[in-house]
Amino acid sequence: MKKILILICVLSTVFATASNKEYKTLVKENAWNSVYPKVIIKDAVKNDKDMQALYKDSDIPEKYAELIALAVSTALKCQYCIPAHKKFAIDAGATEEQIKIAVNIAAHVAGGSTLFYGNEFDLDLFKKELDKNNQ
Repeated sequence: MKKILILICVLSTVFATASNKEYKTLVKENAWNSVYPKVIIKDAVKNDKDMQALYKDSDIPEKYAELIALAVSTALKCQYCIPAHKKFAIDAGATEEQIKIAVNIAAHVAGGSTLFYGNEFDLDLFKKELDKNNQ
C-alpha cells in the first residue's frame, strides 16, 4: 500500500509539471505566471482563475471586494498589489473618496495594532474593554 501511495505521488507530480512549451505559453498569456515554478504552474494558474469568484461572484459586491483587497495591500505595503487593486477597484466603480476611505481604514487598523502590539497590551484586558464598550 505504501508503495502505491508513493507511486501515485510521484506520478501526480510528473503529470502536473508543465512542459517547457506549456510553461512558456502560460507565461506568454500572463507575465505574472512567471512567479510559479513548472511543477505547480498549471494548478496555480487554475487556482488564480478560480479565486476570481471571490471578487466577481461572491456575496460581497466586486467594488467592495476590491476595496478590501486594496486596504489589505496597503497594510501589507505591497508595491505590486496596491496599484493592481486600486485599478481593479476603480474599474469596479469605486470612487477616489472610497479609495481614500479604504486606505485610511487600513492605516487606522495598522496604527492601532502597532500601538497595542508594541506596548504588549494585555489581550484579555483588551477583550474585556471591547465587551464593556459594546454595551
